[in-house]
Amino acid sequence: MSMKKLPVSFEFFPPKTPEGAEKLRGVREKLYALKPEFCSVTYGAGGSTRERTHRTVVRMLNETSLKPAAHLTCVEASRAEAFWLMEGYFVRTL
Repeated sequence: MSMKKLPVSFEFFPPKTPEGAEKLRGVREKLYALKPEFCSVTYGAGGSTRERTHRTVVRMLNETSLKPAAHLTCVEASRAEAFWLMEGYFVRTL
């Protein structure tokens, strides 16, 4: 009987402090040993963590080979802000 690899993914909440960002980096490195298919970074309710989500995704793109999926909530964001965020993610993943 052959065993198939079970796909694994992780979802992270953006840290609130620089210390939290460093802690997330350490946890992330340990979890990457499990070879996840992808990871995602969530938004807070109503887009309350929009900037922290963006910073966390950019940091993951810069520091790892894994391409994180960013949650994007357009609540409380103007059309221009939503397009700015999407463009930023798109440009960084090319």
